[in-house]
Amino acid sequence: MGNGAFRSSTHPTSRHNDARVDVLWGVGLLLGAILLFGVDLGGLPLRDWDEGTVAQVAREIWRSPPGSLTWLYPTLDGVPYLNKPPLVHGFIALAYRFGGVNEAMSRLPGAMLSAASVPFVYAVARELFPRRTPAILAASVYLNLLPVVRHGRLAMLDGAVLCFFCLLVWCALRSRRDVRYSLGMGIGFGLLCLTKGLLAVLLGAIVLVFLAWDTPRLLTSVYLWLGV
Repeated sequence: MGNGAFRSSTHPTSRHNDARVDVLWGVGLLLGAILLFGVDLGGLPLRDWDEGTVAQVAREIWRSPPGSLTWLYPTLDGVPYLNKPPLVHGFIALAYRFGGVNEAMSRLPGAMLSAASVPFVYAVARELFPRRTPAILAASVYLNLLPVVRHGRLAMLDGAVLCFFCLLVWCALRSRRDVRYSLGMGIGFGLLCLTKGLLAVLLGAIVLVFLAWDTPRLLTSVYLWLGV
């Protein structure tokens, strides 16, 4: 059932005010998340081989000559790197270009993607609950979860996965009322595939099973497959 069925008022002014308040809450949560996830990113060295591997792959992308396809076919110590898709590594390489090769720039893209997932959690909750309070509480709890804060601040793929999956879920819920949001659903799934391929298949399957049960017409939406 769409969120609109829960709203106490269908007056256009009321809907407009609700949307404006939601935007303000989303911006506020995003700013708070950027502060929490972004402070002192370079205060500690890269913690282990996992961060080190991601940073090294990104550094080799950054060092590659112009016109090279290393951003598409990354390497690790000169050997083709086939463990993970290169999206996040490419973001880190871009950060190196503007901020230099250091711990802070290695962690910045993941931290910002983790921060972006917070307003998406709020948006998901707004689709599920008739009142705004549960959405605020859900996003606030998520923002302060230790695993989210800890891994979201590392040069790893977790923050990107959280962000893109939250985008996918929000668009899946929203598209039941506006089919155009299925374009965002396809984009979210595509970004997941470019971050962690096998995990993206599993997470995408969860959403597809839900849609097949709840709104099967969306599975044939041109917007969905255009986004993918």
